[in-house]
Amino acid sequence: MTLSIRPRSLLPIAIGLATAQLIALFYVRQTSLGQLQRVEALEAAGWLAIPAGPAAALLNSYGAAFWGGLFFTLSVGGGLTLATWALCSLWQRLFGCGRRLVWGFAGMWLALIAGVNAGGWALFPTLFVVFVPLVTFLASVQRAPRGRAGSTRTLWFLPLVTLVLLTALWTTQLNRQMFSTIRDHLLLSNSVGRQVNDFYYRYTLFAAQAFKSFGQQTVRSCRLDPSVASIGGVDWASLLARHDVLTISGNGPVDVTVAAAAGQLRLVSAHGDVIEVAPADFKKDPRVWLQRFSESEDRYGPFRRITLFGLLIGFPILLYVCVDGMIGRVAERISKEAAVVWIRSIVCFVIGIVLFLPMLGSRTDDIAMDRLAEALAAEPWTRRVAALRQIADHHLDIADYPGYRPLLESPMVVERYWLARAMAGSRSPAAYADLLRLMRDSHPNVVCQAYYALGRIGRREAAKAIQQQMVQSDHWYAQWYGYRAMRRLGWHQTRQKQ
Repeated sequence: MTLSIRPRSLLPIAIGLATAQLIALFYVRQTSLGQLQRVEALEAAGWLAIPAGPAAALLNSYGAAFWGGLFFTLSVGGGLTLATWALCSLWQRLFGCGRRLVWGFAGMWLALIAGVNAGGWALFPTLFVVFVPLVTFLASVQRAPRGRAGSTRTLWFLPLVTLVLLTALWTTQLNRQMFSTIRDHLLLSNSVGRQVNDFYYRYTLFAAQAFKSFGQQTVRSCRLDPSVASIGGVDWASLLARHDVLTISGNGPVDVTVAAAAGQLRLVSAHGDVIEVAPADFKKDPRVWLQRFSESEDRYGPFRRITLFGLLIGFPILLYVCVDGMIGRVAERISKEAAVVWIRSIVCFVIGIVLFLPMLGSRTDDIAMDRLAEALAAEPWTRRVAALRQIADHHLDIADYPGYRPLLESPMVVERYWLARAMAGSRSPAAYADLLRLMRDSHPNVVCQAYYALGRIGRREAAKAIQQQMVQSDHWYAQWYGYRAMRRLGWHQTRQKQ
């Protein structure tokens, strides 16, 4: 039987993404339920858990698991699907679907499976790298159709050339500000973009929690083994709490168990990974040993790298393929064969250029220090935001520019966002009061930056205000920012009840 690859990519890509979404749903759901169990145990023990309140209630939601799982679908799922489909296409065009090369593909696949488990067995990452490429490959292969290929086969490279040109164009914007520029000028500046932005920030942490290492978690649960009591002179629960490792009782799962044996302190992970340290050394610098423990028990490092690659490379290409496919379906109704390929490529290139133009418009020359006040009142919003960014980047005191106050009422999220961030360099009581006001803003991105700025200004009394506000929020990302701000202000966990 002679094999070939389906000429239309929609079916294998759709099946690959659907498989990734199914795995991601169960992955995020399982992680969220485990996180909810830890939150309940921490709260019962008298600690402040993150997420808390309404945000923690979403851990039991199938909706949060589904939409959080979409992060994995569009990153690692999209990357694996497109890589498999691209290899299949090259296999046909360069080697005529020769069966000997299949063994080479199988070797690459096994190497990927082994790589994702290099730090230890990881169930759901393994499911991703096993089943997403497998179903995509099976959906791509078909019996070779009879008859002569159409004239479009000679133009198969044209969409690829278009993609390469657009990639080269967007690569010119690669810098540390690229993502914030995309957020400010392509997302927060319009209603559709804000919905995309809000979706990302609402559900990202449900997915991220699934593969965070011990050291990357906001708070960690701990069980103190009775053997630790033999090491006297140290309140281990309080010492650990100062580093966001919070002791709980009961038999539920915990992130680390602290025990003692032969005069050594033993940190034991849920998977059985162990590091030992002299109690005096741990007491001297717990942060160092907790980081070493995190590195020793981290099983998701390879999967995080695959996910990052999928997000940075796979997702943009997936968007291109989807848009190209939709344009192709429309073009087929008004034209035939080779003209369709040209229409697809030209329209995709034009769309890429249109989206690129706001990035060029975001470039502004540094504003002279004596012109910042004038820029804060300028008519183009881009110049006002540029002034706020410059004040934030140079840690200037925004109170020296009282013209900023009308921006508190700005209808543009991006302006209020940068206004809050620019206040981080101020020690003015008026700016502090304005930050407390922005802390209650209707948009979570603004709230996050208000928390960030409050953490930077150094007023310790702000920690209480932040805690009271953030525990009422249903937004995990905002609570995460709030907790980090409190810790920066010198606040640390204390047990509220026994």
